[in-house]
Amino acid sequence: MLKQSRIFTHDRYQRIFLAAACIALASQVNFQTYAPGFIVTLSVFILPVILYFNRDFNPIGLTVAVAIASPIFRGALLFISHDVNPHNNIIYILADMAFYLCYGFLYYFLYWRRGQRSNTTFFLTIVLCDYLANLLEVSLLTDFNDYTYRLFQILFITALIRSLVSCLLAFLYHYFQLMLRQENHEQRYYHFIWVASAVNSEVYFMRKNISEIENVMKNAYLLNQDLQNADVSEAERDKALQIARDVHEIKKDYQNVIRGLGDYFNDDGGDTAMQLADILKVTTDYIRESIKPKFQNVTIEVHNHVDLVVPNHYYLVSILSNLIFNSVDAMEGRPSGVVVVSVVDDGNDILLNVCDNASGMDAETLSMIFQPGFTTKFNENGDVYRGIGLSHVKIIAQEQFDGDIQVDSQLGKGTNFEVKLSKKRLVQEEDA
Repeated sequence: MLKQSRIFTHDRYQRIFLAAACIALASQVNFQTYAPGFIVTLSVFILPVILYFNRDFNPIGLTVAVAIASPIFRGALLFISHDVNPHNNIIYILADMAFYLCYGFLYYFLYWRRGQRSNTTFFLTIVLCDYLANLLEVSLLTDFNDYTYRLFQILFITALIRSLVSCLLAFLYHYFQLMLRQENHEQRYYHFIWVASAVNSEVYFMRKNISEIENVMKNAYLLNQDLQNADVSEAERDKALQIARDVHEIKKDYQNVIRGLGDYFNDDGGDTAMQLADILKVTTDYIRESIKPKFQNVTIEVHNHVDLVVPNHYYLVSILSNLIFNSVDAMEGRPSGVVVVSVVDDGNDILLNVCDNASGMDAETLSMIFQPGFTTKFNENGDVYRGIGLSHVKIIAQEQFDGDIQVDSQLGKGTNFEVKLSKKRLVQEEDA
């Protein structure tokens, strides 16, 4: 803890030193105004920006460092250049120091110590700090004489303009950071929806496979019973029983995986429903980013004419993503391609079409694409592509949305998948 504290303190001092050095350099960009020694500098534009983005430490420390660095740096240059006599040089240095010290203490008491802070309060505080600190500096340079109404006007207008410019820079940069952060969060959200959809689809079919596992276990047990009266060795009879036990353990592990994935990726709070337009946006935006390295010339267009809220959006994302990826993969080797996703109202149903201008499929391929396990996709190692497959897409459409899927394809022209989905089932919550 002690070492971390020292590192943190060292980092804080380093930031103060860098800020003071920047402001000291910026103070050399200036022009003289109302009284000798009273200058308007670029440094006062930078100081509010630094204060805005360094709210984690006491501003008095920063302004004290600036009050030492900036005036002394200016005084050294005036001394070397012999532009003013030593006495006036000291007065200018003290006046500059008074400006920054006054600015820092006012900022500390008016804004930094407040529990609730806002951009409006920050702006008003900066205007007041600039105005009063300037007034103090001019008063020191004029021996608290020669006050005129025009002086107060000049000081206020100067403070207002400098504060407006400084706060505008700070707020715009902060807003830009928030926009980038929001975009990053949105991409993460898209990724989560995508992963959750894939997992939910896999869990859905894992649940369906439980019955098949139970049948294997049941048949192994029945085989053991049948072998009790058969002329076989005890070891042979025990093999069937051991198979039943092993399958039972596999079933338990299988159920634990299903339960764990289902609990993590299913939100039972009732707030998982998504607008159909958002589902299309999430899916197509993510696919565009995913295919960009390999399919730069493939365009994905979306035409949606239906406004629905879909509770079971994970399944719809799975349907869409598999069909779109099928179309994109069919573009491999082609100079360019277009995938058009359209959604139209068809009375009690909606029709979801995914159409492409790829190479199309022959009659033999068309007759097999919805068969379980059929695929034309292999990776470089010869492994079968492991998406949920068109057979599972059809099952989801039928079982989850009381729909169906049809395909029309012509060699050399392209393919169109038409998915019919029941509106009633689309807007219905999934049965427990």
